[in-house]
Amino acid sequence: MEIIKPDPSFSQWRKKIIKSYYIIIIWLFVVEMTVFLTLRDQGLMGDEYLTDFRYLITYVATPVFTNVALVLICQRINMLNIKSQIKNYTVVLTSSLMSAVVAYVHYDVFSVLTVFSLPVFLTILFGQKKMTNVITGVNSILLILSIFRSYKFDDSIFFYLNLAVAFTMMIVAAIISSVLIAYNEANTDYIYSSYQKQLSLREQVRTDSMTGLLNQKAFRSLLKACLEKAKGTKTPMTLAIIDIDYFKEINDTYGHMAGDQVLIKFTQLIKNQCYDIDGHIARYGGDEFTVIFQGASKELAYLKLEMLRHQCTNISSVKTGVNQINFSAGIAQYLEGDINETLLFNQADTALYQAKENGRGNTIVYLDKAI
Repeated sequence: MEIIKPDPSFSQWRKKIIKSYYIIIIWLFVVEMTVFLTLRDQGLMGDEYLTDFRYLITYVATPVFTNVALVLICQRINMLNIKSQIKNYTVVLTSSLMSAVVAYVHYDVFSVLTVFSLPVFLTILFGQKKMTNVITGVNSILLILSIFRSYKFDDSIFFYLNLAVAFTMMIVAAIISSVLIAYNEANTDYIYSSYQKQLSLREQVRTDSMTGLLNQKAFRSLLKACLEKAKGTKTPMTLAIIDIDYFKEINDTYGHMAGDQVLIKFTQLIKNQCYDIDGHIARYGGDEFTVIFQGASKELAYLKLEMLRHQCTNISSVKTGVNQINFSAGIAQYLEGDINETLLFNQADTALYQAKENGRGNTIVYLDKAI
């Protein structure tokens, strides 16, 4: 199962929020048109000054086009190569400005002032208490400005009650948002901790504990993937199987700890030679190693193994009682055709067997004579 790394960028969520803004604008348009048609059909417009045309301009066209312009600006800013934090604030502030547009247009509907609490709730997504405080402050200012516009038309007790409700909703939104952000922070820490543990466990399952190389199971899976890549890109791929000569004698003569030191030293040497050409190295088992040379020819693989053989002639720094490592190797190359990973492995293994039959200490390329 693939382990997916948590994404803290909010990029996909910003896009979804912006899309939701367009949906909200369409919904508001539908509501405004429904109200307009209902009032007109029932003769409840109630104001000779408020003609059909003026109503459509004031309550439908103005808020719709203004909010669309705000969302387009927000969308454009989110496409720029700027800090993610700026984009996050832009998305939330856009919702604040959209709320201000609705409150400004519908100043005669006092309950609309509660709309300013919605952007505060939106800050929960981004998980920053600082953002919640900033947006609460900005929306409080916008709410006060909307109040001044409404106050000129109504100074009754109900106006003050609606005002109290609007500010109460704002405070409640800020408190709830802070609590949920703290909750999300705790969950986020747990998610990242769990992710790191999963990575650690996967590495333990995939790697050999002594050498740190891929183990046999991981190698089998990687060999199949590399072969499919070679087929897809129509590039060569070479597999080498390496066996340390007389390794049992080293264990029997110098002890298993000395044998372990030989394996560790050999791992260091093979890494030095093979990692620079996209070599995937694995400890297949015991004293047997495998190398997948992605995109490399059999000639290059052979050259790398012979350079490794030269380096293995002097390992006096390893306190094992031996001063060199001898190995036999078999090489098989994929160029084209309907070959699978099992057949390719068997070809390399056959070449390795031939190298041992030839007296060990040499490299054989499958179906070819030693180069």
